[in-house]
Amino acid sequence: MSIRWNILLAVIVFALLAWLYSLQHNNVPTLVKDDSAPEYIAKQMTTTVFGPTGSIQYQAQSSNVDYFNNDKTVFSQPILYVYDENQIKTWRLQADTATLTDKDKLTLRGNVKLQSLVETSKLQTIDAERAFVNLTTQDITSDTMVTLTGLNFTSQGKALDGNLRKESATLKEQVKTYYEIQKN
Repeated sequence: MSIRWNILLAVIVFALLAWLYSLQHNNVPTLVKDDSAPEYIAKQMTTTVFGPTGSIQYQAQSSNVDYFNNDKTVFSQPILYVYDENQIKTWRLQADTATLTDKDKLTLRGNVKLQSLVETSKLQTIDAERAFVNLTTQDITSDTMVTLTGLNFTSQGKALDGNLRKESATLKEQVKTYYEIQKN
């Protein structure tokens, strides 16, 4: 009977060891990345983006940049410089946050300020709470209240369509314009 007891005890011990091993094996943590989390984060970042011909298209500076896997980049306190075809900085874009999608679609949010860096530009500044800029074509739109400041005028209105390269802007609703007449 001792052989039977030894075999039975050996089977029970083996079963317990297998069960303990399976418990330990199941407790191994698995790394699962949250889809809403960024792929990586950069601090104090400056990025220069070049167009197909090798010319600078724009330069972006930000205190914090979150890069996501779905071709989306989120900037904190961004400052972007837009260049013309002669490699000259023509516009400075600034906001509280910005989101870049599809490599050239920029959404600026919070204290948006676009400032012309060309002194002779007819359109000097654009201020809004939200603006959408295509960095390739330099088209700009906004669906919030906008203030335009230019040479001898200030305009306010809701909803904007324009183009930074052409220095054009059209306010669509509730437009008020003030002109400053220069006396010679």
